[in-house]
Amino acid sequence: MEFHFSQVENGACPYLQNRNWTTHAFRTELMPVSIYEELIDHGWRRSGDIFYRNACVGCAACIPLRIPTDGFTLSRSQRRTLGRNKDVETSLLPSAYSPEIYNLYRRYQETRHPNDHDTGPEEFTRFLCTSPVTTAVSLYRVGGRLIGAGWIDILPNSLSSVYFVFDPDESNRSLGSYSILHEIELCRRMERAYYHLGFWVSGCQKMEYKSAFKPHEILTDAGWQRHQTTSNGSGQDEEIL
Repeated sequence: MEFHFSQVENGACPYLQNRNWTTHAFRTELMPVSIYEELIDHGWRRSGDIFYRNACVGCAACIPLRIPTDGFTLSRSQRRTLGRNKDVETSLLPSAYSPEIYNLYRRYQETRHPNDHDTGPEEFTRFLCTSPVTTAVSLYRVGGRLIGAGWIDILPNSLSSVYFVFDPDESNRSLGSYSILHEIELCRRMERAYYHLGFWVSGCQKMEYKSAFKPHEILTDAGWQRHQTTSNGSGQDEEIL
């Protein structure tokens, strides 16, 4: 399998001020899941059919983080999150375009990221519905009404979180954290050893929440290593690549 790599200058860093974002990237319409899992273990992620690894000059703040599913334990705050959402019903479907899911995505983007994303149906389809790997979407409903949707890549030994959106009117539920708890449980049911949460960025409030799920491991030059933090992970409710 041959890939054509390029260096991409993406402009301002989305996580830290006064920094620029540079990636090495390639595009492919089909990727064996076993190869992608190996790429994740070397710091790669994907957005639609674009696979990328950060290559910012003088900065290595974006650190891949994963949760070993057999050792994960709930904190008191996470138990309360489960309690707040005990009326939520979940389902898991193959990722595909749906007007209902698209409308939730559009509302979320227009509320949370009004200037950052093209919210048109074509961009939504490219970003989340058409995938080079095996991707599913978890749906979260209350009384039949869709309040959340989370996309996950299904790999041989892990699940990898791609993106999560929720109904802005349901912010008090902490649905972002609830979706992570649900997907960790999915890993266990599907007998996957790890749950990948993308990048953790110390000092970035919207990324710190990931470190609240313990124990967790971060990717270092020596491979995956157990990591200790003092973050309580409060205040954020979304999953970002």
